[in-house]
Amino acid sequence: MSHNPDTLAYAREKSIKRDSVSGGISKKKSAENKPMRSQGGRDAAMVLARHYQDAPQTLVHGHGYNGMSEPSSGILDAYQYSTILQLEHAVSVLGDSLNRVIRLSPDFLTYVSALNGQDTPVEIIPSFARYQLKCAAELKTLHTLGKLPLLEELRRYASKFTAGDPKPVFSILSADDLASLASAHTRDCDMDEDEDRYIPAAVEQDTEREKEPKESGKWPPPIPEIKDPAIRARVFTHRSLTNDKLYLDEAQMINSHNERLEFLGDSILNTTMTMIIYNKFPGFNEGRLSQLRTKLINNDRLKEWSFMYQLPSKLRTNIEMFNGTTHEVSNGKLKLYADVFEAYIGGLVEEDGKKNLPRIRKWLAKLAEPVIQEEIENDVVLENTDEVDVNAKKTLYSLIGYAALNLHYYPVHRPTNNEPYAIVECRVKDGLTLGTGRGKNVKIAGMRAAQEVLKNKKLLDHYAAERAAIPRSSSVVKENNDQKK
Repeated sequence: MSHNPDTLAYAREKSIKRDSVSGGISKKKSAENKPMRSQGGRDAAMVLARHYQDAPQTLVHGHGYNGMSEPSSGILDAYQYSTILQLEHAVSVLGDSLNRVIRLSPDFLTYVSALNGQDTPVEIIPSFARYQLKCAAELKTLHTLGKLPLLEELRRYASKFTAGDPKPVFSILSADDLASLASAHTRDCDMDEDEDRYIPAAVEQDTEREKEPKESGKWPPPIPEIKDPAIRARVFTHRSLTNDKLYLDEAQMINSHNERLEFLGDSILNTTMTMIIYNKFPGFNEGRLSQLRTKLINNDRLKEWSFMYQLPSKLRTNIEMFNGTTHEVSNGKLKLYADVFEAYIGGLVEEDGKKNLPRIRKWLAKLAEPVIQEEIENDVVLENTDEVDVNAKKTLYSLIGYAALNLHYYPVHRPTNNEPYAIVECRVKDGLTLGTGRGKNVKIAGMRAAQEVLKNKKLLDHYAAERAAIPRSSSVVKENNDQKK
């Protein structure tokens, strides 16, 4: 590919001048004498501003870049074939979407009038509670007023593009910007080669510690402390211990045990867990939210948490005073253990609600995390379909699909009463399975199967290259033959 040396020379000159002013030119570490390293972003900047002519590229017509010089392996990493296809698709959709917004959307004044109007049809009112219509109106207005030339340049980018011309099409991207980019990445080149791997490694280590709280000693999450000894004593005093204290009046009796604190804690627990799952799953209806909340606040769960913090061992009770069968006493004890957990939450609020409520929210959120995750994994009714890419099948076909490949989705298991989930396999010719998906119905399971394949970069590259090597005429012939069979 040919490159315009004028733009590159200008960018290089800007970079050198800037380094000269700041004392950035080092005789020992002259960027001109250093080999390009394999980090993709760094190489790209250096190619733009200083080494463009030293890194020849071969353009395979219709199929992106096929090869580059050996020192520029980082650019090869950044521009894998499957990545190029996805980028081209994303930019095409971006341009088409912008043109559609400008063509269809009214301006901002019309939006405001509709927002405040009394005659706005009921069926479109919910749309005004979402951000898309307002964003579209603002984009249309900025375009109409000529206050955002970048939009117009984006709309007309394809018509202004010239293959092989290294000059930016966007006017806002100047030679000075390229010089700044080159200077920044030149400074990066002076750092240790392992530095780029340090931050991801650190993040990975932190992630592993979060995933394994038990092994790291951070599970269970620390329980907030009740410092007031009187409130703490009430938390661990059951009503059975005060029933025979006839010398206490009614008010004293009520405030001598933990039932009021339990009532308060029950409300706080219920509300807090409700808000946690309400915010975490914006796509869940009330039935699914109620089902998940029940998993979080039932007596068995609270008993488990109560024993986890050894709260029952501190509880003072005279359970023998209850008249009932062994089964009733056993159930009573189960509830006692759950109640003391709620009473403890109530005690925290009683002590200092303003200070302790945020601590309670954070603590309960951490307790809820593994429960929520477990239920999502084990119960497809609770799966968060917001994480499903509805365009996964289309995206996959755009990357590797062609007639002879026979990319299709086969349901190996359909939902039943006992097993209310579907399993779908993404298959190609000869029945080879590329990926498997699981969901509450066949449609969602198929999308997840496509998503699984999209995560396999090696597989994508293999079939993308296979498609690129097959002439379209052969694919069509194969398709016709298959139809005859």
